[in-house]
Amino acid sequence: MVKMLLVGPYCLKVMEMYQFLIVWSCWLLWCIATFFLSNNKIRLLYSTGLLLCLILLPYQVIIIDLPLNVCFIFLLLYTSCGVIYQKLPIKKYLFILFISYMYAIYFLWRLTSPVLNDFAFILIAVVSVFLLTQFTSKNKYNQIIILITGLTFGQLLFGLICLNYFLQYTINYFHYFLILFAVLLLVAIQHSWEFVIEKIESIVKVIEFKKRWNS
Repeated sequence: MVKMLLVGPYCLKVMEMYQFLIVWSCWLLWCIATFFLSNNKIRLLYSTGLLLCLILLPYQVIIIDLPLNVCFIFLLLYTSCGVIYQKLPIKKYLFILFISYMYAIYFLWRLTSPVLNDFAFILIAVVSVFLLTQFTSKNKYNQIIILITGLTFGQLLFGLICLNYFLQYTINYFHYFLILFAVLLLVAIQHSWEFVIEKIESIVKVIEFKKRWNS
């Protein structure tokens, strides 16, 4: 009984920490998309999408005995439209299916054999998905749409499997959102760093050219 009393507040603190990290990551991504992307339709789409994610995060509905986060439903529709609009080659769709399948397997393994603690479980998922994303496409926008779609459909697949085995109320959307926004943040930082390096190299080349011209 004492152990249960101690575990309860600890779990509550962990959930609050996850909520804080999810909101912070989403807010940081919104700032990057709004203020650092070039002024075009993509910036408007990303900025609006992330803002809606922040608004819809706290809400949850139950559809056919399956608990679904409202933000998750929005991302499911958002990415489905994005994939249809992008018209990706067949190989990219196979990447999406592979990511979804591996995501569902990883979460089922966690459900049946909880060897890892939450931090190690999320860290391994974030690193693995980020590295896998590097092989999906060289285009950053294709990387993002493949990443979001793969993880979102993977979460849906995991939820449907849990529903069939009456485990739907064990689903934790905090893990899904934390992995998704953490990987998106890493992708954004990576491309921002590459953009800064390119700018520095271009400035150095201009300076070298001026020095040669003056000499």
